[in-house]
Amino acid sequence: MFTFVNHLFTIANMIETKILQVYNRSGLSRIDFANKLHISNAVLSHITSGRNKASLDLVINILKHFPEISADWLLLDKGDMLRGELEHNAEKIKRNLLSHIESIKQTSQSTMKGLNELESKINELTP
Repeated sequence: MFTFVNHLFTIANMIETKILQVYNRSGLSRIDFANKLHISNAVLSHITSGRNKASLDLVINILKHFPEISADWLLLDKGDMLRGELEHNAEKIKRNLLSHIESIKQTSQSTMKGLNELESKINELTP
């Protein structure tokens, strides 16, 4: 029983440290960060100092308001802080490439149309 309680205490301390990391990454002021999570600045201060433990509601609000934060990282200390960063970047690159391809297609179509018109005018000039 003692080991289980000790393990829960360690996890709780880890979460408070991670909340501080999320805050530091957010770029928000302490007050804005607390407001975004629907807690007072004093509650945030108590949590990040280790005086109070984070509630489940607070953890859920962090994951809701900062969707880039990995729940596995926050709760289980597994993986990276940012979830799916590689997948997100890959999707962004894919969209960018598809956009370029579409632009090239449109340019090619416009060029072909211009070439066909030029060919037609040239054919009209020859006897």
